[in-house]
Amino acid sequence: MNSYEYMTEIKRIKGLDTDYKLCKALGWRQNKVTQYKNGTSMDNDTSRQVAEILEIPLIQVIAEMEIQRAKNTEQKRAWSRIAKMTKEAGLASTNLLINISLFSSTLIYCILCKIRSKCEASPEIKYS
Repeated sequence: MNSYEYMTEIKRIKGLDTDYKLCKALGWRQNKVTQYKNGTSMDNDTSRQVAEILEIPLIQVIAEMEIQRAKNTEQKRAWSRIAKMTKEAGLASTNLLINISLFSSTLIYCILCKIRSKCEASPEIKYS
């Protein structure tokens, strides 16, 4: 995502219909979002604020801002790899949390062997 796409997502989540309302809600000066529309990337502090609001890893936002700032293809590729790994790691941790919550119910879904039955990877688990 670029800077303005992040702003659009925050507006959607917070139910804000204008850039002005977004700036007011986040305590930003009025022209900040306009700068993002015109291609300016966010600084790290704004990236932190965005990551907290969207509940995503900060390094993901920073990596995507570095992609936006990159001067050459090699830099873009390097930061793209970091952004991709961060997104995948975020998805993996979300899947782990889902699996942990399932562990407490009668339906067990093993994250090691991905089956819904007795887990051979962890035979000590008692299934109901």
